[in-house]
Amino acid sequence: MYIELTSRVGYIAGGTNIGVVRVDDAHVLLIDTGLNDTPVRKALRAIATQLDAEVSGIMTTHGHADHFGGNAFAVKRTGAMVYAPPMEDAVLRHPALQPAFLYGGADPIDSLRGRFLLADASPVDEILEDGTVNIDGVDIEVIDLRGHSPNQRGILVDGVFFCADVVFPLTALEKYRVPYLFSLTDHLKALDMAAEVACSHVVPGHGPMEAQIDGILSANRTAIEEVLACILDLSEEPVGLDDLCAGLFQRMGIVVVDAPAYYLLRPTVAAYLTHLTRIGELSHEISAYRSLWQRR
Repeated sequence: MYIELTSRVGYIAGGTNIGVVRVDDAHVLLIDTGLNDTPVRKALRAIATQLDAEVSGIMTTHGHADHFGGNAFAVKRTGAMVYAPPMEDAVLRHPALQPAFLYGGADPIDSLRGRFLLADASPVDEILEDGTVNIDGVDIEVIDLRGHSPNQRGILVDGVFFCADVVFPLTALEKYRVPYLFSLTDHLKALDMAAEVACSHVVPGHGPMEAQIDGILSANRTAIEEVLACILDLSEEPVGLDDLCAGLFQRMGIVVVDAPAYYLLRPTVAAYLTHLTRIGELSHEISAYRSLWQRR
């Protein structure tokens, strides 16, 4: 169901929230399309029945399958133009890059090639540059929120802030404890950036719409601080990434039942290690054929 937030902007709630921006009486832009064709089919039906409109463009916030997995179907059905941030556009065109990144840059094992990590390829017609862009006559602010992914972007239009995965809802933080990050250093900057966005509504990539972002930002920062403290505690002696992961997951009660879960968490822990090394809290060395970190 389409939920109206302003006369021009709304969203369709789901596993991944899909933003909707009216460009005229007969056309809308989508912000993300969900994991596969199922959510975007529902979105297209809602737009046709509730708004009597069709989709002319898709703005993709970042190159994770749960945000662009419906692009291919939507483009085939509507002929919509696809807009994506630089770097992220490469993953849309070549989705196998995402599981390869998670697997350390190597050919990923087959269990990482499921639909949650490997979407159908999407065309990209134009790159979303930062600042104010005009798409189909609508002024849209593109905001740098990189960190969760290499070059994630948020979208601000008519006071509605589609903040992608810069924050996760409380339910996700409680369940997963350590949400995926590409760069903690950049993500912390993105949290600060998001806090400064003046808006009347906040629509995260997942979870309920918020009137303000402060509360959910605070919860996400607290979750990060808990992970940082645990990693530092586990690094009093030299420790490798896999041993650190095992200790962290056990200490925080994180259940890892399959390869996708593990290979989303492992590079996230590595992102924490990079940040802690960068700010001087950890040292790194190669010793006895192992890559080791230790608290300074």
